[in-house]
Amino acid sequence: MEIEKPFNPNSLGVNLMQRIILSITMLGFIGLFSISCSGSTEMTQQQDSSQKEVSNYPSWYPQQEFVSQESQLFAYATAIDSDSAASIDKAKSWAIEQLKSSVSDKLEEIRSEALVEYGSESGLDEARFLMALRKANNAVDPLVEAGNTETKSVEGYESVRGFAEVSVPKDELIDRIGKRLGGYEKAWNAMKEAKAFSEF
Repeated sequence: MEIEKPFNPNSLGVNLMQRIILSITMLGFIGLFSISCSGSTEMTQQQDSSQKEVSNYPSWYPQQEFVSQESQLFAYATAIDSDSAASIDKAKSWAIEQLKSSVSDKLEEIRSEALVEYGSESGLDEARFLMALRKANNAVDPLVEAGNTETKSVEGYESVRGFAEVSVPKDELIDRIGKRLGGYEKAWNAMKEAKAFSEF
């Protein structure tokens, strides 16, 4: 004969709570899954649009805005305007600024590495030299050579995207920077002799 277990009112509450917790957990998983799906769809759409935009760029326009080759330093920029000539002029101006900024960053990178290599005796951490070095990128302006330019219409808009390439001869730039740093020969020579300078 089976003995009937006495009714426990708490067991009903426990089962109900377990079901509620399980339901909330399931809803949470479903929500996260749908968000991750929509997020990946948006990311794919952004990548597609980005790839489409890059594919519309001229073949000579590289992925990076600054390129250092054996004898030349190159910079690239793009700008949008309603007029073709204006879009190219803007792109050229921005490319020159990009070139100056990149030269400045590169010089500071070389200086930091040279300081580790030669120490404070080299004069590479003197305040006056640091200030002069920050202005050395002004040596770029007189040497700028215009390179490739091109325009393309912007899909869906009545405007034009201009593309521009500018460059400077590396040897001439190094000479000009050296003249601008004339009062700091010791520090400048330490920079030129540093291993990192070969990457300029």
